[in-house]
Amino acid sequence: MMLRQLCGILLAVFVFVACSKDDVPEPVVPVSHTMLLYMPGQSLLRFYEKNIQGIEQAVESGALKNGGRIIVCYQPKAYDQATLFEIVYDARQRKCVRKELKIYENFHADETASVQEMFADMQLLAPADSYGLAIGCHGFGWIPKDAPLPQGRYVPERPLPGALITRSTRFFGDSGHLMDIAQLADAVAGLSYRFDYLIFDGCFMSNIETLYDLRHSFDYIISSPCEIMGAGFPYARTIPYLFVSDGPDLAAVCHAFWYFYDSDWDTVANNARSGCISLTVTNELEALAVTVAEIQVGAKREYNVNDLQYYEGMSSHIFYDLGDYLRAICADDTLYARFEEQLNRTFPAESRLNTPSFYSVYNHRMTPIKHYSGVTTTEPSRQYADLHKKTAWYRRTHAAD
Repeated sequence: MMLRQLCGILLAVFVFVACSKDDVPEPVVPVSHTMLLYMPGQSLLRFYEKNIQGIEQAVESGALKNGGRIIVCYQPKAYDQATLFEIVYDARQRKCVRKELKIYENFHADETASVQEMFADMQLLAPADSYGLAIGCHGFGWIPKDAPLPQGRYVPERPLPGALITRSTRFFGDSGHLMDIAQLADAVAGLSYRFDYLIFDGCFMSNIETLYDLRHSFDYIISSPCEIMGAGFPYARTIPYLFVSDGPDLAAVCHAFWYFYDSDWDTVANNARSGCISLTVTNELEALAVTVAEIQVGAKREYNVNDLQYYEGMSSHIFYDLGDYLRAICADDTLYARFEEQLNRTFPAESRLNTPSFYSVYNHRMTPIKHYSGVTTTEPSRQYADLHKKTAWYRRTHAAD
């Protein structure tokens, strides 16, 4: 009898251990770096798939050999659903596989809570010593998503028939599912960790109004002052630089982006030699605001807005080169020289790169770039003038207004 009881106890212990081993997940060991690629919306899905394939190509070539994880969130089925998965290399199959981490059945890309929950889940599922975020989608800078043009339309101007596809829309996201920059800042602010950098794979996001709003959210921001072609970032080339042994090499990411669009743009169908990029050092933005405020209250001169460098093909321009604008209005050469020095600290020259011209979906043309500071402002524009005066950047640099 005692033998049978002992056998029963041993069996129970065996079952308990076996079940515990299967049911309790193994502890997740933090890696050196985790990057999240968030691609909301569906209008660019075919490009998103190419982007994911580019990442897989990089991983298969050894991009994660120094340790790291790449997590992707996108919406392949519906606007109210999202999939969170990891790209991992399967040594037995000798190829990448997509390891599903979570399915969101009630996801809303235009709601702060949904995006914040997804960001929090990523950190729990893929803990790391450091984190980076890339957002691939349409973009249109700082403009509030509920702000119509004077004509009452909710798109800037419709692309011309036959125009190439770019990642241009207003704010960022997809029409009807858009998020304001302030919402992104709120989503990030509520997290228990911090993203070291943000890569904006969307149009017009290197504008000073947006960057200033995000100065407390990220240490570095990579973005473009003009439109990014539908193909987006060349991830097969840029991903390896995010996982180098001594930390992400963001200058190399910028160079790889520029080189692709300057030299290899024709390796992708329906593409153009159009690729402008810059790296923002966010802790230098406040000092930049100080120098701009000095110019705004100092000696200024009249200028012709038609002479300024702009970065879209709209009939009424919205995004003008910040450096060119301040050069035009500043009547004090010494003051402008101080601005240029601070501009170079905020947007390092080695990471401020441009092709000779840019393509715009709004006029289906290439426009030469004669002055490039890597960042734009909407201040010279007649569009959104009242709204622009409410931005944090305008209020900081026009304290006397």
